[in-house]
Amino acid sequence: MRWLILFVVCLSFKSSFSQNVHGKWIGKITQQPGGYSQLYDLELDLNQRKNIWGDSYAYEGDSIQIRIGLSGFIDKDSIRLNESVGWIREDKVPFSWIACVKKFVLAHRIEGNFEYLEGSWSGVSKDNPADPCFPGKVILSRTIEGLNRFLEDHRDSVIVAQPIAVSSAPPVLDFSQRFLNTEPKKITEITVTHPDLQIQIIDYMKVDNDTVSVYLNRNLLASNIRIDKRPALINFKLDTRIELHEILLYAENLGRIPPNTSEMIVVDGDKRHRVMIVSDKEKTAAVYLRYKSKKRS
Repeated sequence: MRWLILFVVCLSFKSSFSQNVHGKWIGKITQQPGGYSQLYDLELDLNQRKNIWGDSYAYEGDSIQIRIGLSGFIDKDSIRLNESVGWIREDKVPFSWIACVKKFVLAHRIEGNFEYLEGSWSGVSKDNPADPCFPGKVILSRTIEGLNRFLEDHRDSVIVAQPIAVSSAPPVLDFSQRFLNTEPKKITEITVTHPDLQIQIIDYMKVDNDTVSVYLNRNLLASNIRIDKRPALINFKLDTRIELHEILLYAENLGRIPPNTSEMIVVDGDKRHRVMIVSDKEKTAAVYLRYKSKKRS
């Protein structure tokens, strides 16, 4: 599974705030690696007079449906919209997930016959305002046609997070070398039967600002993930030409209480493999994945 991250390109445009942003906008919202999912659908239903108010609706199929009231204003060339934790209308998420209360900073743009709002968002957990969410980008259009046109015209800007080059021949891997001045320490070996996998990383002790970066076969998958009670999700795809793969959890810091501790869950189809991880500045935890397709087993 490729990690689709919608990268909103920088385009020249003229400010058009003389036109009202009142009405319904439809589009996409992304989240950086480490968040629950990298791409959601997003709708804004806005009213505008002197200020702006309305609802935001983020969803992914039937499993994620989050509707929150918001308010905002136009500040020079920016539209600033803030959701409110007291205005949560709908909060349907999978077990152990927590909705983000978001802040949007958007720009209004007209391109031909189409209108767009695009920009970025940041946010915090609805349960803990001191717990930041992984931020992302936003693209919205007044029409489905406009949104599809944008995604088609700028399809080269839909990128893969931390792309790993794949050559025509299987790479020769050497896991015996030191890694970033640490010694890889084998924790376990897991047999997996699906090439499309997910890693979930969660703190199983006291949250103390531990931060890790995750590497697949010594290639960066996701960097500077803060370990929290809310799991960070990382989707990735194995090179099926290789049987044995290495996952490294490198401790970027040790938090307030060394060493760096976490629980890693490897999601392989319907199976879940749980591994307790301990890393420090001398040793990096290594988990090995042995790929065996169902056709061969």
